[in-house]
Amino acid sequence: IFRRNRAQKHFNENRHSRNIICKSRQLGFTTDEAIDMFDDVLFTRNHDTLFIAQDLDTAKDIFSNKVDYAWLNFLEPLKVQYKVNSESARQFKFDFGDGSISSITVDSSGRSGTFRRLHITEFALVCAKFPERATEIIEGSIPAIPLDGRIDIESTAQGETGHFADMFWEAWNRPRAPLQTEFKAHFYNWTWDDEEIASIKEPIKDLPSEFKEYQRIYSLN
Repeated sequence: IFRRNRAQKHFNENRHSRNIICKSRQLGFTTDEAIDMFDDVLFTRNHDTLFIAQDLDTAKDIFSNKVDYAWLNFLEPLKVQYKVNSESARQFKFDFGDGSISSITVDSSGRSGTFRRLHITEFALVCAKFPERATEIIEGSIPAIPLDGRIDIESTAQGETGHFADMFWEAWNRPRAPLQTEFKAHFYNWTWDDEEIASIKEPIKDLPSEFKEYQRIYSLN
């Protein structure tokens, strides 16, 4: 059973209809979003979702190790309630038996169609390595989400330039609460990585004086 860590819980308690997340590595946002999105699909009729990864190999990995893995471990008594179409290598379609169909697609770029929810992982990397694809996502995929839909963009930072940096800082520096179609900024740095911090067994010996000062100012252990 998937259980959220502290950063994942905090985000879900404070999220908006449009979210942009700047975070450190290995906090599990990709896993949380993939499973949460899949959960929406399984229990919401006529709910089509799109998960965009930075490249095709990553998209295949996310679909296989998160979405398909979750389905393989889903409760058998509930599985039989759906007719499943998995002809596409990175897509599930679930027929509820009453004419309602919901789907989850994991790909490396936006697709034409109407989606209720969109997640973009490592968008700063897409902006840096594939600027044309990033522009396509901004001009095509994001505007296609309806007003009552949901968009989440998460990434580690890749410098101070590019669409992701611009979008994050615009949201972060906004002096008021975001409107429904505006992005809300979230920041999760290394101090949210409880598992990694807990793995440290001994304090650092002979800590440089400047780091001792940082430790005092920021109350670091």
